Amino acid sequence: MKKMFITGCQGQLGRALNVFYSGHSDIQLINTDVNDLDITDEQAVLQKVLEINPDIIINCAAYTKVDECEEHEDEAYQINVTGVRNLCHAANEAGAVIVHISTDYVFNGEKKTPYVESDAYDPQSAYGRTKMAGEQMVCQIAEKYFIVRTAWLYGEGKNFVGTMLHLSESRDCVRVVNDQFGTPTSAEELVKVIDLLIQSDRYGIYHATCEGSCDWAEFATEIFRLCGRNMKVEPVTTEEYGAKAKRPAYSVLENRRLTEEFGYRMQEWKPALEKYLADRGLMKKELVYSMNKKRVLVTGANGYIGRHVVSALLDMGHEVIASDFSYDGVDERAKRTDVDLFSGDTDIYEQYGRPDSCIHMAWRNGFVHNAESHLTDLPNHYTFIKNMIEGGLPQLAVMGTMHEIGYWEGAIVEDTPANPTSLYGISKNALRQMTFLLASGKGVKIDWLRAYYILGDDEKSSSLFGKIVGWEKEGKETFPFNSGKNKYDFITVDELAKQIAASATQDVVHGVINCCTGNPVSLADKVQEFIAEHGFKIRPEFGVFPDRPYDSPGVWGDAEKIQKIMKGLE
Repeated sequence: MKKMFITGCQGQLGRALNVFYSGHSDIQLINTDVNDLDITDEQAVLQKVLEINPDIIINCAAYTKVDECEEHEDEAYQINVTGVRNLCHAANEAGAVIVHISTDYVFNGEKKTPYVESDAYDPQSAYGRTKMAGEQMVCQIAEKYFIVRTAWLYGEGKNFVGTMLHLSESRDCVRVVNDQFGTPTSAEELVKVIDLLIQSDRYGIYHATCEGSCDWAEFATEIFRLCGRNMKVEPVTTEEYGAKAKRPAYSVLENRRLTEEFGYRMQEWKPALEKYLADRGLMKKELVYSMNKKRVLVTGANGYIGRHVVSALLDMGHEVIASDFSYDGVDERAKRTDVDLFSGDTDIYEQYGRPDSCIHMAWRNGFVHNAESHLTDLPNHYTFIKNMIEGGLPQLAVMGTMHEIGYWEGAIVEDTPANPTSLYGISKNALRQMTFLLASGKGVKIDWLRAYYILGDDEKSSSLFGKIVGWEKEGKETFPFNSGKNKYDFITVDELAKQIAASATQDVVHGVINCCTGNPVSLADKVQEFIAEHGFKIRPEFGVFPDRPYDSPGVWGDAEKIQKIMKGLE
């Protein structure tokens, strides 16, 4: 377990860090704020750090009142520079990595294109000067460090979003500057970057703001629109507004190193703002509903399961891009594409129109478990997933199978050991491992959807139940069967499709997800139930075939995750 020491824990970023890591059993948080530790006191800092012996120090403490810094630069220097120096020395003594949060104010704001990490310092305010000096302290002293520059931050606590909404309660008009350009950045999105960085040793300076840019008046207008507030925004110039400290006119930051070093792309500022407001119940209800709708690419859209998934997504209100060789069974409401799934093109994500989510279901010979195509096709699946992730896909769901596990007795959970015994299971298991490896450090949400025993739409199925339908049509009175005592997790294709659609479009539960009922039922009971429901005359002859020694007496999926996901739709 790693120890993470956070200074300034009551600030917006400190709070977001605590929320993010609250569910991480491998991280122990130790929080301090100004009342617990004076970071300008060198001995107190050293004593505290050596007492804790942290692996990581995240310095969120700062004097951030920009206008007040003009009159209290000495005090700002003590916190923003001396305090940083003390933390760096202590970090070295403890062998800890230090993450120092900095700002766009270290630049002059005169550039017309986004600032990159290597651009020259030229602060125009006391706040900017002290933050620049703090960065220099980190670079000169710290042995292992990340400097993370961000801008226009909002989270839990006092910020521009809260100020605008507070003003809207007592006014019908607000004056906001429209000649300062930057990027509103959610503290929740910034924490994801910090987490990405501290898992590496690629030390140095990084920019981390949400993507896109706007001016302050545009930012205010978007806040009021999303919250349904009837508020007029009166644009004014910086000079007309009359703030004490000089602000950078253009401080858009390019996250160049995040892209080049990690292939990581932060969320666009508008969707990040929408999520922030929606999570706090501040967003207009109609817009919350609309916000949850996604553009979803479904590969294998005309397959046995795929066509049901397409319809389930459309019924949920999502836009669907269907990809397959033919579309005779695909819901007419879906958009169809002629993009070659396995072309190997590196820009395939762009070719598909940059969907919000992809459900990768395309797979040959799914019912022929030892077909060599499972192995020979595997490189194509790997390349497709690799190119989609590197292109910037935010969320990927891939269809898995219980056959990845091989022989197992009891419930299959997320980390049940895999020992597949068929080419199908071996290939799917390999693809699962490849997918999570490809996604590591990329910021993409991965949902590996593990399916079990499927019935329904049986004339299009090669399962036992599909065969029973065929035998009934042929007029057979009986069919040979084993004892039917083995218990399995049966699910209808329609219910499975709903679970797949829900899993691939939600933002709460990720990783390996069992799409199942969680209820083991004997094969004999399910077959007889199936025959009775359809009014068939055919009957099984139990005991004609011996039970296969490699069939489990009972195997099913742990349904905890999928039940949580489906409950979220209620």
